[in-house]
Amino acid sequence: MSDFIIRPEKDEADRVFIRGLNGRLSGVIDAPTHSNEEVADFQERFTASAWEGDAGECATFIAVGTDGQRLGYVNVRESADEIANEKCGYIALLAVRAEAEGEGVGQSFLEEAEEWTRQMGFRRLALDVFASNQRGQRVYEKAGFRPETIRLIKQL
Repeated sequence: MSDFIIRPEKDEADRVFIRGLNGRLSGVIDAPTHSNEEVADFQERFTASAWEGDAGECATFIAVGTDGQRLGYVNVRESADEIANEKCGYIALLAVRAEAEGEGVGQSFLEEAEEWTRQMGFRRLALDVFASNQRGQRVYEKAGFRPETIRLIKQL
């Protein structure tokens, strides 16, 4: 399955596919102070934010196999680098179907997000990853991302 193209999101069928991966995304989240329902609701809201007008500059890219099957997507957005006090790129969402893992789709998405970020004139690309997503952390660190913050939360 290593033959695929990356293209911009283009229609409602793409959005249906993207929303269909919410369960996969929320499935890697172990948030000890939140219920599974809260996590699932968060994922639905966050995914929908890619299509809201106030999201700022953003782009969504879809990986499509030579057979026409969608393999995954990445949403990259304009964000703020609070330390440098400048805009940066931000990978808000990245999901790959289980069957496409290990085929280079995720790496291609990271490269596409980097290119979008450069084209926007930003010097940095950031992302957040849940602590429970060990696989994701390894992939991102292998691609050159380095941790800068750790968010801790306590339920009261």
